[in-house]
Amino acid sequence: MDIWLQISLLLFFSIIGYLASRRFRQPISIGIIIAGIFIGPSILGWVSYNDSIGVLAQIGAIVLLFLVGLECDFKEIYTKKAFLVGSAGVALPFVGGFAVSVVFGFDLVTSLFVSAALTATSIGITAAVLKEMGKINTETAKLILGAAVIDDVLGLIVLSVVKAVPVGLGIDIIFTIIKAVAFIAFAIIVGEKFVPKMVDRFDLRARDGKITFMLAIGIAFGYAFLAEWIGLSAVVGAFVAGISLSRSLNVRLFQTGSEYLEAVFTSIFFISLGIIVDVNALFTSTLLIIVLVIVAVATKIIGCSYTAKKLGCSKKDSLIVGVGMVPRGEIALIIGLYGLLAGIITQEIYSALVFMAFITTLLTPPLLKMLYKNDPGGRTPTQNKSKVTVKQESKLKVRS
Repeated sequence: MDIWLQISLLLFFSIIGYLASRRFRQPISIGIIIAGIFIGPSILGWVSYNDSIGVLAQIGAIVLLFLVGLECDFKEIYTKKAFLVGSAGVALPFVGGFAVSVVFGFDLVTSLFVSAALTATSIGITAAVLKEMGKINTETAKLILGAAVIDDVLGLIVLSVVKAVPVGLGIDIIFTIIKAVAFIAFAIIVGEKFVPKMVDRFDLRARDGKITFMLAIGIAFGYAFLAEWIGLSAVVGAFVAGISLSRSLNVRLFQTGSEYLEAVFTSIFFISLGIIVDVNALFTSTLLIIVLVIVAVATKIIGCSYTAKKLGCSKKDSLIVGVGMVPRGEIALIIGLYGLLAGIITQEIYSALVFMAFITTLLTPPLLKMLYKNDPGGRTPTQNKSKVTVKQESKLKVRS
């Protein structure tokens, strides 16, 4: 099929998925992925995943993570409490995912990719639910969102590390961990000081928002290139570029402009995820899907709730934090897609991971609503006010 017709179909069916999600009040990414399953080889067979769609999907992933970074003020969301809750929300799911993989007889590299896919919480989905419920400014919501951002950063580091495993063990993996941490730390610390100032000075001289926006996107792809050049993932670079530019005076311009890129390219990314899904996995990998969902839900709730309780949260607030960290989304799907395209995980395992992300996403809204019921004031988990802000919840269109 001609590539232009394929792109047309991808965008038209993304719109259908978008409208259906909005109609049934579900996360928009879920509706678009389902649309991809519908037009993909599993059902209608109108569009197949190919190199051209793959490039467009990768651009979508980079734009997506760039926007997530733009919406994160790292200095404000980085608190000891958020870091500890987020770390627990990565460590326990990783161990749980690895245990499941061993039980199902997966090899080491496959097991690491499955484990990595279980680590990161979806910021957009959780924030959208909290905002809809009018709880976005409660202390529990702020802790959830801060920990979710920490989750994403750690999840991206995990992705960078597991990418290095097929190359070698031991010193190679240690070196990759050092590179990942150093790249993110250097780019955030140095980038926040110099990159925003450089861009703002350019804007004063150019006096044209379109050109300044082009510069920002160029920087995002430049960071993506640097990340891949040193052996990390391109999305890590895009995310860090967003964080660096979040301090710019032109951040609103970058967010507004990127929304239109997101609407096109990130929709292609999500619908391509559905195209690759094998619906037969629902029947051939039913047990794996069920076990992954149980482990994904249990490890987030136990790890994050226990840590929040130890940090002084009440029992109910701790449970709210744990449930709020349950949904998997963009990072999990990016990790799964990379593993599939690299030949590290099978089609069945990839499809199981996508269905795991679906189900955890669908479970979270009703559980949060039940827990927040009869709690109109949104009690604070501790007497001390959190410094976490919710800047990252404002732009949720395609991502949520």
